[in-house]
Amino acid sequence: MSGKQYFCDELNNVLSCFHDRIMSCCSGQIGPVYYEAYRGQKINWDEFKAVKQKAFDMLTEENIENSPCKGCYFLRERKPTDVISPTFKTINISHWTQCNCGCIYCARMLDSKGKITYKSQKSEYYDMVPLLKQLYKQKLLDKENLYACIQGGDISVLKEFEPMVKEFLKNGVHRFYILSNNIVYQPIIKKLIDKDMVDYTTSLDCGTPELYYKLKRVDKFKESVENLKKYASGKNPDCIAVKYIVIEHINDNIEEATKFINLMESIGIRKIEFMIDNKYVMFTNLEEKPLPKHYGGLYLHFKQLCKEKGIKMQVWDKAEYIIKKYALNL
Repeated sequence: MSGKQYFCDELNNVLSCFHDRIMSCCSGQIGPVYYEAYRGQKINWDEFKAVKQKAFDMLTEENIENSPCKGCYFLRERKPTDVISPTFKTINISHWTQCNCGCIYCARMLDSKGKITYKSQKSEYYDMVPLLKQLYKQKLLDKENLYACIQGGDISVLKEFEPMVKEFLKNGVHRFYILSNNIVYQPIIKKLIDKDMVDYTTSLDCGTPELYYKLKRVDKFKESVENLKKYASGKNPDCIAVKYIVIEHINDNIEEATKFINLMESIGIRKIEFMIDNKYVMFTNLEEKPLPKHYGGLYLHFKQLCKEKGIKMQVWDKAEYIIKKYALNL
């Protein structure tokens, strides 16, 4: 095959189960789709498995213009050592939209229309456990290296959250990533933290009850902080990361950021994720609508204060790239 060839580790290793489709990744692109509008139907597994190969066949200089992956941040030039894997090493699970919180920045709001759910229930779209059983049966999940990412919606209002975790543990999983608003304490998460089997992430975004309510639309700041204390009091507090998502005109200032970092230090949190509003990471043309310049100074303040307090600061690589390019001009 002549001409340049491209490769994507996300396409190769990641399967994402959303409420409206099963697809290759969650990069913000509508990449290769394994099953559109999945609602628990019987899957033709030969067709399912062929999707990845067809997608890679399009990643050539000759075909890239017609590929749904064109322009994706994760694309790179293919190396001689790159091999298309028959299995997935990461599975993203977001097959439900119900949540007991109403974060003003959440992409889920588009699908839930802002509705806040208070009782645990089934997904409105499909059950995940039967699909997991089939994926394991088809040998599509890498048991030895599988990273199971459960996001949502929120786990506290999904009835099959614990059955999903148990299904992974029964069949083979290396580690979990679990995202929650942390309003409801989950004993099974505490067990996974104590076994060092999970990267548990929650998004607090502030250091005061007043700002929490403004961002989340529920009065649950106290509960969320108390649950963090419980999780962090165990054997492996480094399994926990707390997000600070910067929202324009609300918490995008040094005063609020400092209150947040001080609170995290006081309750024993050792890891913080600095994040910017998803609209800037995935949905906005930054050449037309620039990232606010003061985000650069806020990012540097966060970095310095975390360093002084011995807290690890994490930044998603794409978000850091955007901040450095558009706010710091690096």
